Amino acid sequence: MPTTTNHASTIACTIIALLLASCIDSEKSSEHHGDTEVAHWGYEADNGPDAWASMDPAWSVCAEGREQSPIDISSATEIELPAIIINRPSERKFEVLNQAGVVNALDNGHTIQVNSKTGETIAIGDGIFALVQFHFHAPSEHTVDGKHFPMEMHFVHQADNGSLAVVGVLIEEGAANASIAPLWAQLSASPGTNATIDVSAEFSQHVFPDIGTGLHHYEGSLTTPPCSEGVKWYVRKTPTQLSREQIAAFTAIYDHNNRPVQALNGRMLYLDENPNVSIRN
Repeated sequence: MPTTTNHASTIACTIIALLLASCIDSEKSSEHHGDTEVAHWGYEADNGPDAWASMDPAWSVCAEGREQSPIDISSATEIELPAIIINRPSERKFEVLNQAGVVNALDNGHTIQVNSKTGETIAIGDGIFALVQFHFHAPSEHTVDGKHFPMEMHFVHQADNGSLAVVGVLIEEGAANASIAPLWAQLSASPGTNATIDVSAEFSQHVFPDIGTGLHHYEGSLTTPPCSEGVKWYVRKTPTQLSREQIAAFTAIYDHNNRPVQALNGRMLYLDENPNVSIRN
């Protein structure tokens, strides 16, 4: 049963269910991570994006790669993308982590992340990707016609073979979103704290963002070290909304945790205005 609902608050509703602790930003195998032994990258002048490639030989692709993310979204070629099937178990759990200062295989230490233990998957063409986690950047990493949005969320999915698919959701300033309040209340929690929460079935349709409102697609990379390429990106055309105060609450702690846009280098950027999305419970 195809679903192309267009709720700007879809993401926020996700959060209400997932809250009560805090989280991160990266693809499971490492969209912004490394282990406890790696160099401590960041976003300052001495450890930021311009320095990543020189901080660790394994991160050389951050400077040498030809399919890096994020990018500026403009002049997309219209196309019909493969059907997307979202499988959502009725029972799900999420581990919310406060990641400030924490570094491990699933944590870049520079954002808030919600780790999924739900068993939720998306099938795109022949690939099946499990939802691993979602996290936030401020301002947005992707730009649209050269413009940043105040924030961006990344829903990270990983296949059994390690390949990654990430759904990006841009966040604009607008109406206050009550459902984000429980998560935002954890912004001041001690770094490294975590909790596992059960999510009631009534929130199940909100765990994944509404991607039936237009979807941009391109082949890219992790947006933090080691900047690994081969990541399938799907950026939702329609942004969700948070109030100015809600955005300010996040940026007061995690400001400018975004990588600058990267050159397209001849890659194709596609847009499916009406993607074929099915949801199965």
